Amino acid sequence: MEEQDFILCECELEPLRDFVASIEENFEVIIAKAPSTCMTMIQAEDSVEFQDFYLGEALTTECEVIVNGQRGYGICLGDEPVRSYCIAFIDALTQLPGADLKDVEALLTEQHQLIRKAEQLEYNQIMRTRVDFKLMEQE
Repeated sequence: MEEQDFILCECELEPLRDFVASIEENFEVIIAKAPSTCMTMIQAEDSVEFQDFYLGEALTTECEVIVNGQRGYGICLGDEPVRSYCIAFIDALTQLPGADLKDVEALLTEQHQLIRKAEQLEYNQIMRTRVDFKLMEQE
């Protein structure tokens, strides 16, 4: 799925953790690098001249696992060791040759819909506070 990283970083942690816990016993999982926090430079693009620049540093958590011999890497914003492990596990799982990904795709689709619904709700709440300013014309 195209937006896999976005979904895994933005979805609720509980369903993601429960999903990974339910299937990880079917695989040989080796933690190559335990979840640890670090500072990561955040790159952005100037919207006027379209030039890249560094916005600053952000606290991130990264993890690396090996699932059935396939390496997976997970990184997310904040101090979230469980999420980074889950992202690394799913990253490795989606790269496994011949892996059945129906359950992963179902989880991603469901979580993507929930994220979009939450974004729409937030947008609607913001739009309710919108003020329409009109200028008084001077005659």
